[in-house]
Amino acid sequence: MNAATTPTDEVLTLEELAAYLKVSETTAYTLVRGGEIPGRKVGREWRFLKARVTHWLMQAGTEEDMEKTGFVQRDDLGGEFKQEGGQEYVALWLPITREEKAAQIEKATRDGVNVSELIADYLRSWVKA
Repeated sequence: MNAATTPTDEVLTLEELAAYLKVSETTAYTLVRGGEIPGRKVGREWRFLKARVTHWLMQAGTEEDMEKTGFVQRDDLGGEFKQEGGQEYVALWLPITREEKAAQIEKATRDGVNVSELIADYLRSWVKA
């Protein structure tokens, strides 16, 4: 940064943005392509005003922002939920391994049934055990 540049008009590259946010370049690019982080394409490269990125970070977590983007939040009891499109979705941690889940999805696809119903049946049998 030279003497004429102030922190408010500092321009970041995608690589510098990722370092500033302490995320991978892939994650930064995904946020940018999704329109979440304010930036501009200059030629074939993305550029970001550090002040606008900082402002974006400071806005994260507001009710309006969480409603718009479907951020996962925690309730008073530690449960996870998100609001998206006027609906509230509650997270449910299933007592199932990734391998079991993959097998259930494969079975649902093979049998042409709804995965949710298959998982519900699986859970019913697990509770009875």
